[in-house]
Amino acid sequence: MSRSNVTPRSSETSRIDRVITAWALAGVGSTLVIAVVRLSARGWETVTNGLSPIEWVVLALTSAVFLYGEGVMALERRWVPHVVKRARELRRKSGAALRIGAPLYAMGLIGASPPKLIRTWLGVFAIVAAILIVRAFAEPWRGIIDLSVAGALAWGTIALIRSLPDALS
Repeated sequence: MSRSNVTPRSSETSRIDRVITAWALAGVGSTLVIAVVRLSARGWETVTNGLSPIEWVVLALTSAVFLYGEGVMALERRWVPHVVKRARELRRKSGAALRIGAPLYAMGLIGASPPKLIRTWLGVFAIVAAILIVRAFAEPWRGIIDLSVAGALAWGTIALIRSLPDALS
């Protein structure tokens, strides 16, 4: 086989690998963007309806706590690097199911070791429980929490976008 036959195949494989990685990260990113849009709309509605001085203080405090605790510490420093690593791992995996489910794989919801799957799915259930609890809050408290969470998720989305050049290289 001549060298010219090997290079295009390698180049094609590399291109397919980057597309699969991009699909994984785009799927994760779209999930984050949808959540940010929905939560910020509710939160913004709460703000435009007016907040008392104490509610403004609570909004500022919860926003700071969520932005730093969840946005920076949890999403940017831990979760996004994990998602990028798993998205890149798909380059070594075969099978259409994992590649089709690339966003789920990147988030660790499929194709992980049993202990990792248990931790990840417990995390999903904890998030669902938190959503159900916050939905029961009266206004303006629900809107305040929603806007704070939207800020954290927006930070995580930006961190994911910033990781794209390295993830796709």
